[in-house]
Amino acid sequence: MKKIIYATDFSENSVAALRYATELARVIGDDLIALHVYPPQETEKLGSDFLKEHQKELQGFCKLHLGEIYDPQMISPAVVSGPDVAEEILKFTKDLQVRMIVMGACGASKLKDRFVGTTTNEMIGKSYLPILAVPPHFTFKQPQNIFFASTFDDQELIYLKELIPLAKSLNAKIEVVHITHKKEDEALKNLKMFQEKIESEIPYSNIDYKTLYSSEVFDTLRKAIEKDHPDIVMMPEKRNMNLFKRGLVRDRIKRMQSCSPIPLLTFPAFV
Repeated sequence: MKKIIYATDFSENSVAALRYATELARVIGDDLIALHVYPPQETEKLGSDFLKEHQKELQGFCKLHLGEIYDPQMISPAVVSGPDVAEEILKFTKDLQVRMIVMGACGASKLKDRFVGTTTNEMIGKSYLPILAVPPHFTFKQPQNIFFASTFDDQELIYLKELIPLAKSLNAKIEVVHITHKKEDEALKNLKMFQEKIESEIPYSNIDYKTLYSSEVFDTLRKAIEKDHPDIVMMPEKRNMNLFKRGLVRDRIKRMQSCSPIPLLTFPAFV
């Protein structure tokens, strides 16, 4: 059975992600693991009681914020210790069948606010697994519409194929959203070619297509999200980009997770 990992720093910004991960696991039938990474000095303070005390704290956090929907049989608490939170999360998931890691968008503690980026941003840059970043005040509803931000790159067929099992589990529509500065006739020709590739390789009929005309990709996508209110926005990376272009794409993804009112799903460049 697939697993959803909910990673928390106990911040207020991670509470909505806890509720989202719990409801999503219930809807699609995945196991749910709540994970917290503690700094090494905490281990030294508590000694042999380290795991017991911190598992108890993690269970208390889940129980407090889930209220009546808390089910100890559904959520498995896990605690690990290490100086690099992102690295420890990835080590923990290494031998598990993980569907995704769910985290709070902008969910950094006050101490981490002194550094550039948040743990979620670090994970987007490092993870070999999909990351779902949930905005702090987002309320779960079963996803029915998934925005897929597309450049019509052939690599995106890989990510669409990875997305299909989740979409099928939710009976959700995938809306391929392409933003272009090209003329309409050329844009429609490119859309038709990409649509034909999808239909020939991906046996999923619930896919729609939307083309938006603008040279401002980030702002246009953000406005489309605010206007259409999709349930999830997916932004994939690309494998064949040079380091500079990949850096620009990651920066765009990180900016989106910091301002999007909708959960942002990112797939790594090395899926």
